[in-house]
Amino acid sequence: MTPAATAHRVRTSLVIGAAGATLIAALLLTGRAPSVVEPVATNDDGVELTARFTSTKLLASQTDQYVAVSIHTPAGHVARRPPLSLAVVIDRSGSMSGPPMEHAKAAAARLIGQLDANDAFTVITYSSGDEVVYPMNRASDANKATARAAISRIYDDGGTCISCGLTRGAAELARTPVDGGLQRIVLISDGQANEGLWDRGELAQLAANTAAHGVSISALGVGLDFDEVTMQRIAEVGRGNYYFVEDTAQLAAMFQRELGGLTETVASDVRLLVDGGPGVRIEGVLGYPMERQGDWVIIPIADLRAGETRKVVLRVSTTTTSLAISHVQLGWRRVSDGSVRRATTIAQAEMVESSSEVAASVDRAAMQSVEEALSGQALERATTVYETQGYDAAKRVLDERVEQMKQNVYLPQAARDRIESATGAASDSFRAEPATKAKKVGRVQAYELAH
Repeated sequence: MTPAATAHRVRTSLVIGAAGATLIAALLLTGRAPSVVEPVATNDDGVELTARFTSTKLLASQTDQYVAVSIHTPAGHVARRPPLSLAVVIDRSGSMSGPPMEHAKAAAARLIGQLDANDAFTVITYSSGDEVVYPMNRASDANKATARAAISRIYDDGGTCISCGLTRGAAELARTPVDGGLQRIVLISDGQANEGLWDRGELAQLAANTAAHGVSISALGVGLDFDEVTMQRIAEVGRGNYYFVEDTAQLAAMFQRELGGLTETVASDVRLLVDGGPGVRIEGVLGYPMERQGDWVIIPIADLRAGETRKVVLRVSTTTTSLAISHVQLGWRRVSDGSVRRATTIAQAEMVESSSEVAASVDRAAMQSVEEALSGQALERATTVYETQGYDAAKRVLDERVEQMKQNVYLPQAARDRIESATGAASDSFRAEPATKAKKVGRVQAYELAH
């Protein structure tokens, strides 16, 4: 398919995929959670879902509040890891010439070598178009040897059509011989999309549609010239992971980290759905994209691994004068058998007039999540300010955030240290590193604090 045809195909099919629509419908049909739901909801898989305001009592005069959601999967080694269907999608544009291309090829060959006969894989390259270097097939020893030989013949040439690679990767995964398990695209790019779909919003929509069909996407940006905002956005809406590797010699280590995460994955196609209830409106999600569907807000969550904890912080506005309640549902597909699972809980707080009552009922764990997410948001804002106004303006944004954080007497020292370390690393990078690197460091720190 030509880049133009790919662009046309995507622009005329920006709809929710059947798999994702089925899961959302299954969740929304449950309606709002009843008020008797426990603050910590544990479903049959042992997944813990909590949702808390920063205090069990909130000032009625303060319209903006925060809800901290925590998702925790049970620890322990996965008894039998799920089979994988993996598409390795490699940028082979002209800018990958030399060591970057050789490192990418070596890392891909090594990754494939670690798959077993229960898995399946494909290798795809993209430049001005796309090419199937090795078609989707079982990861037998013979097939892996053939694929490694094909990988060795990859050469660099042409532009950067990220949409071509994503579309072809999804098409190959649709042909997997594996029944069930996990489907993942690992996307590598060292540049900015300049062919096919190049608009950031359209690329994100393509990734979201792909994820809605059960294919998650991890995005790995290499070097200093790639568009980190687009790559991070692809990973977020694609329910995968985002990586930044300055030196392509580190690609093998990143691939190993990604494969290790895949083998421990217990939940895919994960979504958080939140309804603020009467008098409560969800205004935004710190560090995550969101979509509104009726009264609900839908937030894509990356695949969950065993023993992992994720946080999501919501900014809400309240007009209620008595009780603030937010209804929270988590939906996912169990990787071991593909069944739809869910957990449901509520966040609840009483509206009061007394600041002392609020102070006496602070939830320190929720407060920590909020402060970290706010710091991630400030880091993202500081990076944007750095791009447009320079180091001094960006440093003022970070200094203001650190000062606000220090005034929070409820924040544990470990959280203070983490926030100061992240903001300090970004500030140092803004001051000393080339702009192309400084932006990436700032946004990586923001991504990690928010999630």
